Amino acid sequence: MKKVAVIYYNNNNQGVIKYLKNKLEEIFENYIVVENYYLSELDPTFKIDADAYITTNDTMLYSLKNRITNYNNIVNMYRSIKKQQLHEILQIPKDTNVLIVNDSYETAIETLCTLYELGMNQINLIPFDPNDPDNPIYREYNYCITPNEVQLVPKHIQNIINIGYREISFDTLIQLMSRLDLNFELTNRNLVRHIRSLAVPDIYFYNNYLNNFVKDHVFNSVINDSPTALIVTNEKYLVLFSNSKAKALFDIKNDSKMLPFSNIADSRTFSTIQEETMPKNGIVLNGIQYFVEKTPIMLMDEIMGYSIAFQNEKDLRDIELNAKELFERKGLYAKYNFSDIIYVSNSMKECINTAKTVAVTDHTVLITGESGTGKELIAQSVHNYSQRKKMPFVAVNCAALPESLLESELFGYESGSFTGAKKSGKLGLFEQANGGTIFLDEIGDISPNLQSRLLRVLQERQIMRIGSDRMINIDTRIIAATNKNLMSEVEKGNFRKDLYYRLNVITISIEPLRNRKEDILPLMSNFLDSKFNELTDYDKKLLCGYTWPGNVRELENAAVHYKTLSMLPKYLLDTTTVSGEDINKPGNSINSASIEMEILKIIMENSQLYHGIGRMQLNTQLKAMQLHIGDASLRSVLQGLQEQCMITIGKGRTGTKITEQGIQKIIDYEKSQT
Repeated sequence: MKKVAVIYYNNNNQGVIKYLKNKLEEIFENYIVVENYYLSELDPTFKIDADAYITTNDTMLYSLKNRITNYNNIVNMYRSIKKQQLHEILQIPKDTNVLIVNDSYETAIETLCTLYELGMNQINLIPFDPNDPDNPIYREYNYCITPNEVQLVPKHIQNIINIGYREISFDTLIQLMSRLDLNFELTNRNLVRHIRSLAVPDIYFYNNYLNNFVKDHVFNSVINDSPTALIVTNEKYLVLFSNSKAKALFDIKNDSKMLPFSNIADSRTFSTIQEETMPKNGIVLNGIQYFVEKTPIMLMDEIMGYSIAFQNEKDLRDIELNAKELFERKGLYAKYNFSDIIYVSNSMKECINTAKTVAVTDHTVLITGESGTGKELIAQSVHNYSQRKKMPFVAVNCAALPESLLESELFGYESGSFTGAKKSGKLGLFEQANGGTIFLDEIGDISPNLQSRLLRVLQERQIMRIGSDRMINIDTRIIAATNKNLMSEVEKGNFRKDLYYRLNVITISIEPLRNRKEDILPLMSNFLDSKFNELTDYDKKLLCGYTWPGNVRELENAAVHYKTLSMLPKYLLDTTTVSGEDINKPGNSINSASIEMEILKIIMENSQLYHGIGRMQLNTQLKAMQLHIGDASLRSVLQGLQEQCMITIGKGRTGTKITEQGIQKIIDYEKSQT
């Protein structure tokens, strides 16, 4: 327990003296004992022995020169007023003359100065002298402010504001706590409770204390208790700080200050720490492998010291495994790599080389290609090839959700944002992907409203939850994909031009399977495993001659069909044109691209305002042109054309009609033939 000596000139006004003693012991509780001393009663040779001295007036410092044992631990007491008393003072009419009454003329001046420091300058304050109570000038005053000295107020004054005993000031208590080294959680809590009741003239000093208390608490609870061993040294490697983990690792005593690092580490470790670059494989301490990170502490271009972190290799591995397990449980991971992609074609080789090059950057990527070409496979491979591979991968199909649901899924929402919202709010997919990658599939289908919000994410790397007014910074890589021609959508007014150029930083285009037929059999071999050997040459010709409007996804479905029934799907068997030659009628050869174009032309010729052409009528016209194609194959071709947005397939009499893109396709084709 520390002893605090409070020194007064005399023992007059015991009410104030007892109040201040109780207040000190209330704030510092059992850490201090308070003794009062009065200069008027002390023997000339008496010395006051205490851990700290509080003087009630700075003019007594000279008198104490030979009476105290430690002159450095003197704190001069300043006084404050409670906040709740200021409201009544503010009600006094402007420019009113107000008498300040205290137990002495000097303390009345102190109270007057305190009030002016607090901004009470709308009234005129005059100090009262208790030694001259009958001064005629006091008769002119009708208002009085007094700190619990009502008995001294002139009798004629009726408007008396008693502000109570003045409190010990904030800065006095802070200095005392520092002198006694009592910076504990209990004393800080009591001090905060006390100073929150005070009217503080120096609000910046007050706020700094509160803010520093919060920062110190975070420092102690986060840094000091961190599983990472942390040591801070000056530029000469004298230890200035070590957290709990570092103390245990290097056997540092709590009272060790300015200890040379060379005293706590072996010569090899100290020599390594002095190097500019830390070894990639770490160092061994007590038989355990530690990774070391050394960061200079700079003041402009001057090195002031170093922060040295020692991370147990096993702890790092455990953290990585736990994070990976968590992401996998939540489905926030990418399972495919570039090595999983089966191909032999040059176009696919070029596509993957581009993807690998961009993967090691943080650039936004736009993947284009028809449905079923493997856009998500490329996106997952890019993520797993990047520096973000240990962080989450979040995939969302923008076309599969309605706008309102997609918005809440992407951005999250605050509690009570809308009917049905969770009470706790919800973390959005952008936040869940923080540090990793978000894959926005079918980006061409999002609404204009979401396009606007997504543009801000790309520009500012910030999101705002629904129902919130606070921006949240994110570190999320964006990979988008579409089977649409976004530039065409921009021209039609369906897609924002500025968003298009934000997305179109680096484009990876995947060719449809019909344009890289050399990949068909390798892919089929992968899907069928050993059963691939059962395919006949005729089967392989069927596979290579088909247009595959559903691309790799359709090919995989055909493989499942063959695995199950030991035969290819009927629509493949119905196909008469294979790899440029008609198997059943060799005299009528025509390639699959030409069939698509002839079908497109027939549809254009039969497209009217309110109806198109039916499939039966279309097949009849094809047969008339000596183009024999099975019904299943015709359906597949039509489906492929619709996915390319070249036709629309309606129900009933509406029939199939050509689109502007389909007409443009015919025009481009005919130009290429001339």
